[in-house]
Amino acid sequence: MTPSSIKKTKFIVCSLTPFVLLPLALSPHQEAKCAYIILWMAVFWVLEPVHLTLTALLPVVLMPMMGILSEAEVCSNYMKEVLMMFLGGLAVAVAVEHCNLHERLALKVLLLLGTETKWLILGFMLTTMFLSMWISNTATTAMMVPIVDAVMLELRTGVENIHSDSGPLLNLDALHTTLLLSIAYSANCGGTGTVTGTSPNMILKGFLEEHHPESSELTFASWMAYNVPGMLICVCVGWIVLQILYVPCWRKQNEESKKRIRRVITSRYKELGTITFHESAVLCLFVILVLLWIFREPKFIGGWAELVSTNTRIGDAVPVIAILFLLFLVPAEPWRLQHSDPLLKWSAVQTKLPWGLVILLGGGFALASGTQKSGLSIWLGAQMVELSFLSPFVVQMLLCFSTAALTEIISNSTVATILLPVVNQMAVTFHVHPLYLMLPVTVVSSYAFMLPVATGPNAIVFDSGRMKTIDMVKPGIIMNIICCFVQLAMINTLGTSLLDLNTFPSWANSQAPSVTGDWATTFNSSNTTI
Repeated sequence: MTPSSIKKTKFIVCSLTPFVLLPLALSPHQEAKCAYIILWMAVFWVLEPVHLTLTALLPVVLMPMMGILSEAEVCSNYMKEVLMMFLGGLAVAVAVEHCNLHERLALKVLLLLGTETKWLILGFMLTTMFLSMWISNTATTAMMVPIVDAVMLELRTGVENIHSDSGPLLNLDALHTTLLLSIAYSANCGGTGTVTGTSPNMILKGFLEEHHPESSELTFASWMAYNVPGMLICVCVGWIVLQILYVPCWRKQNEESKKRIRRVITSRYKELGTITFHESAVLCLFVILVLLWIFREPKFIGGWAELVSTNTRIGDAVPVIAILFLLFLVPAEPWRLQHSDPLLKWSAVQTKLPWGLVILLGGGFALASGTQKSGLSIWLGAQMVELSFLSPFVVQMLLCFSTAALTEIISNSTVATILLPVVNQMAVTFHVHPLYLMLPVTVVSSYAFMLPVATGPNAIVFDSGRMKTIDMVKPGIIMNIICCFVQLAMINTLGTSLLDLNTFPSWANSQAPSVTGDWATTFNSSNTTI
């Protein structure tokens, strides 16, 4: 099909969707009306006749009109505590970008790890992974791609291919493709390392705070304790996969190619000059913020939040907004106090902060609230009773691979928004710890390695590398399969012990309907045999 015919088809489908689904809207049952809204939004999110952010605002119109939620109840979902934390985290990330601290850290790591091909790839992957834990994976990728291009330009200068010591040619096209893929893979994996790293993580956290306020398993510290090991394993898997697929083209490099790579990275690093007070202050405040997040409620010792206040709950939004206030207050050049800009200017936040993402998450929370209030989640969970003959591990595996397939064609935030309420109710119905199913689904929704349209990083590297889709699909399939199994292994080993997932928590019991069969017994036995 031509691009114009595809566009026409999308327009026709999107125009007909509200009318085709109209019988659901006219039903007297609230569950059907909520399903109407979800299906309408899902079609619009997939086909994108309008921007994703605009589709996320549909609940503000439709839910009050259909009597599912009041206007006040719907709108409150667009600025929750978890969104305030996310907004603050994004603004701090803008501060890091604003002073170019992220580029300095990236270039320094590349210089430290060396310029031999395999270490160069690992250097790009570890740097991208670390930055993606804290700032947008798309922004990280956009920053790293020019560095790759500069390295490749230097290598191509004078020769198309550089001979290795052992004879075969150093295939620069293969190297270019591999470096770009390594950035995309590590950017996607890096977002899973922290709760603020990517939107599905925040959707899960917000869902738990809204529907299971008594749950305390997932904190900033426990999230990192569980997800960082799996993240590192997945990045190492990506490194090995790319080596297996492409290393026969390289063999051992000669010294000239190593010198060229080091020269361009060193040149880029020297262009930054000496580290400034601006960068040092932002780095200091950033480290303080991470420590405040980790030690707010670390579980293994008393957190600082308990010392500050015993009567009111202090969440993760408090420290990030406090640090953000300091970023706007502290001068970037204190010796020029009267003429100095602050560490972070509001104009930079206005320009660089992805405001639409905050609305997109708010729309997801509104859908989750509507699903719960209308009873749709309970109805969907009840339909899953027929799956009770399957062991929890098998259901978990089916959910992970289904999520990995969906997230290749639908944004990860959309996948998490649609699936998490259903998966939660499924777990509650079967008397399984909700996080046993919800956590792997959330993490796997970020494992989009196959298609250029799957994530921002994929799209950026695909466009800049002028590669074919098959170049991304071939290693992407391997990555998807292995990373899903890594997540399954992590949740059934580290996850069950760290988060006590072998038990059905009391905070979920209030929502559990009566079902025949004892899945809890199956759940416990399956975890002991995996």
